[in-house]
Amino acid sequence: MVIDFHTHYYPDKIVERALQNATKFLKTAPAIAGTRSALLQSMEEAGIDYSLALPLANTPDNVRGVNKWAQIHNQAPIFLLGSIHPQAKNPEKMISQIAAMGLKGIKMHPEFQNFCFEDESLFPIWEACIENNLFVLTHAGSDIAFSAPYHSDPRRLKAFHKRFKGLKLVLAHLGSMEMWDEVEEFIVGLPLYLDLAFTLGRVDDEQLIRIIRRHGAERVLFGTDSPWCSQKKALEYFRNLPLTKREKDLILGLNAAKLLDINL
Repeated sequence: MVIDFHTHYYPDKIVERALQNATKFLKTAPAIAGTRSALLQSMEEAGIDYSLALPLANTPDNVRGVNKWAQIHNQAPIFLLGSIHPQAKNPEKMISQIAAMGLKGIKMHPEFQNFCFEDESLFPIWEACIENNLFVLTHAGSDIAFSAPYHSDPRRLKAFHKRFKGLKLVLAHLGSMEMWDEVEEFIVGLPLYLDLAFTLGRVDDEQLIRIIRRHGAERVLFGTDSPWCSQKKALEYFRNLPLTKREKDLILGLNAAKLLDINL
């Protein structure tokens, strides 16, 4: 069982514009076309059973539309998360609606959505996620589309986790993109999840294995960041890492299945 816990795709009517804009920001070309059908084909070619797609509400006004679209398309083998914008009015009600839609969590991005986790005005969002048993998957660390200083880093994320210990938190990009020394210092060992999106081959393999084993393979999730990374190449790279079969089974699917309530 293989689950890619970190992918993206876009509605057909906006996919071309979305990819063009994202390519300018990210300075990298997509590996696939960025549609649901392209992701399904990529999964088949790579040998991936399920993917989790992460839509993002980039303005307060499109929260409802994003979540309705996610609800409609939240169908195996591609599941979707909801999203909330930090400036949305009545976010507690919206989060309750996301849970009622059958979505298992929300995607957040401190850079694109321009917020910091320590902002007390956002505390009702995290409390509502705890109350509704939704996990939060967030970008963490640097982002090639933005300049430092960044809105999140391992030290601040550790403080945030301490304040909201009941929140199921998934930190993308191995805890904080390009801040992996600080991840080892501040994040490793905390009861939260790390995904591997856009990190395989970018973080030194020795450090990657050390982080996985010190943090615990039961709290690490395979992810690619498709379409910005090839699912097939990422999966092949991961399978060649010197991890045990049990560690690979946990990371490739068992951990994700538990978060997504997939019956294996």
